[in-house]
Amino acid sequence: MSTAEPPRPQRGTTAEERGSDANEHERALGAATTWPQRLRAAAHPKLLLGQADGYPPGIKQFLWFCLLILYPGWLVLVLLAWPAYLVASVVGKVGEAFLTLLFWPVRRHHFKNHPEEYAAWSEKHGRKAG
Repeated sequence: MSTAEPPRPQRGTTAEERGSDANEHERALGAATTWPQRLRAAAHPKLLLGQADGYPPGIKQFLWFCLLILYPGWLVLVLLAWPAYLVASVVGKVGEAFLTLLFWPVRRHHFKNHPEEYAAWSEKHGRKAG
């Protein structure tokens, strides 16, 4: 007596084979290269509402309701992030200039007394020596 066995199960797909499950607004946010583009993409309400994708309809509507209640606060935080970024950028550049001036004598001494090490470091970091 012979019984037909079912075929062996196929293996599952890997994350690379399945691809991304991000929606179009999440992909736009990921593709943004500058801060203004990222903030503009993050402020779009469909990005926030897209967080409920994949849930059953009743739960999805409840999540949309909750996310719409949170959206004004999210928008304020996104709009406050832009001036904060500008301030941090300016403070960082001023700090970098200050440290460059502060440590200039050390760098100059090392360049003058150890040119081979300075050239090796410059070559390693892709900078022009001298």
